[in-house]
Amino acid sequence: MFSLSSAMVDRIARRPGGLLGYLLYRFPFGHKAGFNLALRQLPPETSDLVLEVGCGGGVFLRRLLAGGCRAIAIDHSVDMVANTGRLNAQALREGRLTLHEADAAALPVANSAVDKVYCLNAFFFFPEPLESLKEMARALKPGGRLALITAPPAFREQIARFSPSMAENMRFDAPETMIEWAHAAGLTPVETSEVASAGFLFIASKDLEP
Repeated sequence: MFSLSSAMVDRIARRPGGLLGYLLYRFPFGHKAGFNLALRQLPPETSDLVLEVGCGGGVFLRRLLAGGCRAIAIDHSVDMVANTGRLNAQALREGRLTLHEADAAALPVANSAVDKVYCLNAFFFFPEPLESLKEMARALKPGGRLALITAPPAFREQIARFSPSMAENMRFDAPETMIEWAHAAGLTPVETSEVASAGFLFIASKDLEP
């Protein structure tokens, strides 16, 4: 059975880098269905400031920016931040995009600053999931919404067949767990939708201030 080493899991998934990381995240064909669903269920408005946590190669971000919004994008891989900047160079020149190399559990974003948060196909690698979700909620304006794609427990066996190391380095969270964490973060769950072969899309809104 083919198996990826832990170092290779880092290189291609958990902290992508180098040419292989570039190619996988510049052409993320397996993520397309999730990207489409997230944009359909939570499209950005032209007036929005959006935040993408775990921007990878910047492909989804480019689609967000195409609608005219402004964006903040964050990844903990310096190579991915650089790739995102190259792919979205025009938005950077126009001042519509700000990039940060940062940890999801310590976002360099002001309180109640953004209208929407997107975190697609990255959450299952975050070592502090609840803290990361709290940080995303903190950055959202009251009434703002979060779209997050992650993998459920049923995916563990499928991933393990491909690579035991990948499965060991991922987290598989049930929708019920996401609902519990959302409430703890001050978010109200809105909907959960299956993404074919990619897990599920979880959408939540930040509670309005009393």
